[in-house]
Amino acid sequence: MARLIKAVTFDYWNTLYSGNSGVMNDVWPLRFAALREALRAAGAQVTDEELGRARTSSFDAYVAAWEGGSHFGAREHVLHVLSFFGATAPSEAVDDATSKIEEASLRVRLQLLPGVRETIPALAAAGYRLGIISDTSLTPGRLLLTYLESDGLISYFSTFTFSDETGFPKPDPRMFKRTLETLDARPEESAHVGDTPRTDIAGARALGMLAVRYAAAADHEEPPEADFVIRDHRELPDILASQGDLRGGR
Repeated sequence: MARLIKAVTFDYWNTLYSGNSGVMNDVWPLRFAALREALRAAGAQVTDEELGRARTSSFDAYVAAWEGGSHFGAREHVLHVLSFFGATAPSEAVDDATSKIEEASLRVRLQLLPGVRETIPALAAAGYRLGIISDTSLTPGRLLLTYLESDGLISYFSTFTFSDETGFPKPDPRMFKRTLETLDARPEESAHVGDTPRTDIAGARALGMLAVRYAAAADHEEPPEADFVIRDHRELPDILASQGDLRGGR
């Protein structure tokens, strides 16, 4: 028997908004300037080339933390770059650089991915409970919400779970469980949509959720396999309906 889907959760980057390489390029001059201020406060002067190597090292540290189940955000980035040069800055300088690195994200206008603008309101109108479960890095969840607000979509979501607020990323089951608890939905009556098999698909399937991989922005074909693969969010309502009719099951 097809299961009844009551709740749908979404990843953010490369699922709702494009996060492809280059989308944040315009903010890096501001982020480098913030790092230089922190380094000067620590008494360190570095070249552009050296700072570029520090950025690469920090990205490698971010990936290692992400894959290891730990959050790595703007503060960790600042501390890593300082450590890369053997420097220690006053706490207020670290705080200031962290804030500037995060806020620099707002200089970019993110683009909604195909079908998001039409599908999210339609799902909410059909009675589905919607939430977001997203890992973050240098842009914290509170700022990611501003894009949803500016696009008129934030009111359709009931809950938001970001790794910078929990301290751990997907596929940690706590990311999914706390979201579903807020949505008052069991895993077997919930679906998760995301682009990354290791985090989105593995995390959803481990709990027994319907797993839908969004492949239009980043087509990751590695395991585990999703229950469905879509390239436009307008495909989603039919998939959810095929699992049972929400309206008829109330």
